Amino acid sequence: MYVIVAATRSPRDFGWERAAMEHFRKEGEQATRFVEESAKAAGVEVESVLLEGNPADKIVEFAEQQGTEMIVMGTLGKTGLDRFLLGSVAEKVVRHSKTPVLVVREENP
Repeated sequence: MYVIVAATRSPRDFGWERAAMEHFRKEGEQATRFVEESAKAAGVEVESVLLEGNPADKIVEFAEQQGTEMIVMGTLGKTGLDRFLLGSVAEKVVRHSKTPVLVVREENP
């Protein structure tokens, strides 16, 4: 699943928001295609989903609608000011999902 954060519409929109959304949509399509091809090459059946909106909300909604047994997601493991400024999609999903969530932290380089 890839979630695009939807831009807010403004009367002062000069087209840049639409262009940015199209850019992010294409980026999302490339990312999901890469994951899908890699999984299929490893013999894993997958289905790609591209959604727009608040990532945590969309993940929780999708899991509930699909009757998902478990949500598995990654986290960058940000702390302090970085985490405060960026927030944590994984934390929000863990707090709001009725579905069990497994969070996998990025390996340290």
